[in-house]
Amino acid sequence: MDCRLSRAEQQAVELHRIKLCSARGIDVCLEDALADWNQFHSVRWREDRQRHYLSEQRAEIERHKWIESEKAGRDLGRDAVLDWITKNAAAWRNWYEAREEAVR
Repeated sequence: MDCRLSRAEQQAVELHRIKLCSARGIDVCLEDALADWNQFHSVRWREDRQRHYLSEQRAEIERHKWIESEKAGRDLGRDAVLDWITKNAAAWRNWYEAREEAVR
């Protein structure tokens, strides 16, 4: 497998290989599946994944903003967003990546 691919991309290629095997009725090697995935599916897969990631991240930031604003008794706006980024963004991304791997 191409070592430049993320773990999620590697899983997507393997799933694509399985689908190709079923559709073609023959065993498709990983290299052929990777080439087909790169040519026909990778851009859309990455766009969909990024869109989903950003949507979930936005929802988490909004949740944090609401909770912190309620505690403060006023709308913290951008300050709450920056607070989330500083304190939670890295851990949230690690959690998101681990969860996505478990789901696939």
